[in-house]
Amino acid sequence: MPVAPGERPVALLREALAVEVLLDATWHPALLLGWRHDGPDDARLRVRLDWDGAPRVLWVPLTLVRLPVPGAVPAPRRSSPALPAPHRAAHPPVRRAAPSPPASPLPSPPAVPPAAELRLQVELLKLQAGVREERRRVVVVLEGSRDAGQQGIATALVEHLDPRWARVVTDAPDGTAPLPPPGGILVADRCWCGPAPVAVDELVARERALVAGGVQLVKLWCSVRRPDTDPVAEAALVGATSTPGAPWTVLAADDEPRARLAALRHVLTAVDYRGRDDDVLGPPDPLLVAAVPARP
Repeated sequence: MPVAPGERPVALLREALAVEVLLDATWHPALLLGWRHDGPDDARLRVRLDWDGAPRVLWVPLTLVRLPVPGAVPAPRRSSPALPAPHRAAHPPVRRAAPSPPASPLPSPPAVPPAAELRLQVELLKLQAGVREERRRVVVVLEGSRDAGQQGIATALVEHLDPRWARVVTDAPDGTAPLPPPGGILVADRCWCGPAPVAVDELVARERALVAGGVQLVKLWCSVRRPDTDPVAEAALVGATSTPGAPWTVLAADDEPRARLAALRHVLTAVDYRGRDDDVLGPPDPLLVAAVPARP
C-alpha cells in the first residue's frame, strides 16, 4: 500500500517479544512492541521497560536492542520506595455484574508469527537499511510448483519493510518482471521465468546482463511433492538456468511454516548487510534447502 510523504509506517506486534535494551551502559530487560521507519535508512523499535519504578515506552534504534543472552545477569530494577498497603474496608466488596457480550462477534485478530520469525523480521529491517544506504538493487525470485507457498514467503519478506522501497510483483505483462530502483528490493512471485515453454537461453542472457549491471538476484525454486508436478521438467529447467551469478536454491515447501522460515533465512544469508546476527539466522536446514550447481 503506498505511503504518503512524511508518513511513518508503524508495525505493532500482537504479542510482545522479550529483548534487552542498552541504557546507561547496561543491558536492561524489556519487551519489543513494534517498529517504525523514521527515514529511508532509519528504523526504530518500540520497547517497554521498567525505569525508576514505573513502566516506560521508548523508541530506540536497532543498535541498542538485542535478544536476551542466555546466562547473563539482568540489570537490577530501579524501583521507588515501597508504599504502605492500602486500608481494606470492613464490609465485603461490591459484586459487579459481568459485562454483556457484544451484539455481534468481533473479527479474530491476525495470527501471531512465532518468535523465530519475529527475530528474522528484525534482521530484514537491518537488511533493507543496508540496501538503502548503499543504493543497491535486490531481486528475490520465487518460482516453482503451483501453490508451493510462494505467496506466503513473498508476504513475509516485505510485510514489515518500508513499502516505498520494497514490493511484490505477481504479473509481468510483457513477460519481463520490472526492476527495483537503486536502494530497492523487489520480490518476483512466480512471474520471473514467464509462461511455459521458457526460453532458457533468453532468460540466462537477461539474468547475466542484470548481474553485470549491479542487480543482485536471489532465486528460490519452491518444490512440493504432488501428483500434478513434473520433477524431471523442473530439474531440467532449474539446471539449465542456474548460473554462477544467479544460481538457484531449491526449497522443499511441503511444510509451509518451516519452508517460509527457511526462505527468510536464505535471503538474509545471501544478501550482505551490516549488523547481521548469524546466531539468529543459524545454519541452513539440509532437509529443506539445496543449492543447484551452476552451469558454465
